[in-house]
Amino acid sequence: MTVEPSAPQQEALWWVQQRSTRKDLYNLTWRMAVGDLDPTVLGRAWQAVVDRHEALRTALVAHDGAVWQEISATAPAVLTELAWPAPAAPAGTDLFDLVATHTHRRPFELGRAPLARLCLVTVGDRHELLLTVHHAVLDGWSVQRVVKELAQAYDIESRRPGGASTAFDSEPVPFLPHARAARTALADGSWQESIDFWVRHLGGGEPVACATVLPDRAPAGRAPDDLGSPGAVLRHRLSPAAVDGVRGLTKRGGMTPIAGYLAAVHVVLARGGAGTRVAVGVAVANRLGERDERCVGYLTNVVVAAGTVHDDDTLDEVVGRARDDFWDGLEHQQVPYAVMHAALPVEARERIGAMPAVLLTYHGHIGGSVRLGDRETELLASPSTGATNDLALGVFEHPDGTTVEVEYDTGRFDAATVLRFLADLDGVLAHGGRADVPVQALRVASRTAPAYRIASAHRVGPANGSAGPPVADGSTVGPVNPVADVVTGLWRRTLRVDEATADTDFFDLGGHSLQVFDLMAEIERHTGAPVDVLEWLDRPTLGRLITLSGPPGTGTETAEMDGPAGDATLRAGTGDGVHLHLIRPAGGTDHSIYRELVAALPQSWRITGAPDDDAWTVPALAERYASALLAQPRLPDIIGGWSFGGLVAYAITLRLRQQGVQPPRLLIVDSSPPDGAPANDDEGDLEAFVGVILRSIDAGHLVPPRLRLDDDVEHALGVLDALLHGHGSPVPIEVLRHRLTAMVRHWRAMGGYVSTEPVDTPAVLVDAELGHADVEGWTKLLGSGTIVVDVDTDHYAAMKEPSVRDIAAALTQLAESTVEVGASIGDR
Repeated sequence: MTVEPSAPQQEALWWVQQRSTRKDLYNLTWRMAVGDLDPTVLGRAWQAVVDRHEALRTALVAHDGAVWQEISATAPAVLTELAWPAPAAPAGTDLFDLVATHTHRRPFELGRAPLARLCLVTVGDRHELLLTVHHAVLDGWSVQRVVKELAQAYDIESRRPGGASTAFDSEPVPFLPHARAARTALADGSWQESIDFWVRHLGGGEPVACATVLPDRAPAGRAPDDLGSPGAVLRHRLSPAAVDGVRGLTKRGGMTPIAGYLAAVHVVLARGGAGTRVAVGVAVANRLGERDERCVGYLTNVVVAAGTVHDDDTLDEVVGRARDDFWDGLEHQQVPYAVMHAALPVEARERIGAMPAVLLTYHGHIGGSVRLGDRETELLASPSTGATNDLALGVFEHPDGTTVEVEYDTGRFDAATVLRFLADLDGVLAHGGRADVPVQALRVASRTAPAYRIASAHRVGPANGSAGPPVADGSTVGPVNPVADVVTGLWRRTLRVDEATADTDFFDLGGHSLQVFDLMAEIERHTGAPVDVLEWLDRPTLGRLITLSGPPGTGTETAEMDGPAGDATLRAGTGDGVHLHLIRPAGGTDHSIYRELVAALPQSWRITGAPDDDAWTVPALAERYASALLAQPRLPDIIGGWSFGGLVAYAITLRLRQQGVQPPRLLIVDSSPPDGAPANDDEGDLEAFVGVILRSIDAGHLVPPRLRLDDDVEHALGVLDALLHGHGSPVPIEVLRHRLTAMVRHWRAMGGYVSTEPVDTPAVLVDAELGHADVEGWTKLLGSGTIVVDVDTDHYAAMKEPSVRDIAAALTQLAESTVEVGASIGDR
């Protein structure tokens, strides 16, 4: 491993990431439409590219007060894959959008290489490739080169078997010499002449101020050094007149197109009210020769481009001054923006800003026309959801036109405001087709001002503070106390309903178990009061939830709990009714899975649920549950469960019998027999977990038939989070992480449990997806009198209507058995 000081610009981004609440702020994602690619070949090609470039094997770590590059000799090039055979998302939802947004938002751990990832997404006959990198190791110029080399490697790999190393047509140009040169220049004063230029240019003479569009609202309250903001991306296709206007300006001025775009931005800002002397940031490639052009790393810099706009100017005159000012600055572009900014006088730093409010990047033809596989790539809209500037404009040229993509701060700007700015830009450029167009003839609808004036106006403190959750309007559950308002608002937000009555059932409104965890977590976060889910499930209404969320006396209801182990009463029943005790299934799933079964059973039945337990093996779980049951005055008449819960119920009855006690009758619903078979024969834990969660909320259509996550837990949770949002069932990542931990623990317990000992107790065995061999295995353990219920449904629908009616009928038949439970075996 090579360890070297980082470049100044890398160190700056490292610090931004540490300070910002948005850890995806400097993620850079190229979302490309591609042809049908072979994942195996693509994976080999991606590894070849990572092996080739040290930037893709670089991590950034802090040590002794400095940020260092750690360049590994090798790094695993991870390719993840999601594929659906046909569009599967609900109407109005795009699976590509969901996955792209998740992939982009997922933060990098900067101390672990590679700081780049590749994801192949297929929906029907459409394919997209997502390349996400951290800006501290690659810039846009480098990403283009990486994509070209990936295409070259894919072509080579697809024409020969794997094994030999991929041969490229040139040697890679490493970034490390650039980092060393930048550090040396910073230390020995080599940049001083350029720093002096910027101080004179921006801090002396006529004041220069970066300008911006007037925001629609004050900035939300956040820490002063938090540079991240929520963001979104809009795309605008320039009109043919605007494209022709750029050509005219370029031809008459003898310049590159960027000067035309820059001058148009200056004009819109000046005419909108920002004054005659305005400036914006311009991202420059910072590549001064052929070798720099071939370097893969982070060389891009930001310079400040000032412009002067008077009403009696012509557009050509404004463009000429913008061209000259920009070219003067290019000679000094190598000085990192942060270094330049720190050298300015205090007043100039204030006017320019820690980052220019408006940033322009001219990408030219970057991002398209790379032949990968059987077609050329097409660069699609960025999935960015963060913003470092008010408006960041990227101009992309393609064979049939020009696209301007804008990343904007959604906390400050509405989309309509950004679109109005783009329309003004288009209108100014459209006048470029004619010479001598007077600036005073150009009309703009955008309202603008110097950025520092807007910032100063809002420096008194956070705007409006934290809005918090919506509150009840008093028409249903009255505003009896603050807890009621908060809980009511969270209830309505979680279920996406406008009204909330005290006696409305959570599950009757379409709620599911994952949303239960989300709701409880949000209530605890806002009120500080944890809610016992098992208590609430007995009567899952809003009124009951308000009672359990507040201090004593909040409401009139009382919790119904019994048993030393914290068992939940799912139905109180009557004193002479049958007592059914249900065991939780795997993954920390709550007892709401049994709701429809409870509703189908006679009202006289008393139904309780066992709490979760953190034991790591089935025998350990059985021991704890059996001990808790024996501590009660009387054993339940029937114990059982669905899936993993049924297997544990069998182990409990076995443990009771081993202690000389006649066990209860058994209910086993589609549970795998105790044969030690692994829970996931053909897929990994992460892939299986995604499928289990989606099927458990009736979203099985969203399960990707082809899903490769490469043991990346955070990616798996992010993919699941994205799909749950697409289904309208968002769940906090922490809830999913808890469920995954519990699920894997239970799967391990299931796979490690083997028993051939019969329990010899009356039982109901429900078969949904067990298969003949599993049913035969269970009947040997349960006895010849076992009632087998064959339900024509899948594993997850076995606990829903209409299957639960057949199960309830079989349980009623089972309850008529005359064997008394709780007695010793010798008393039978």
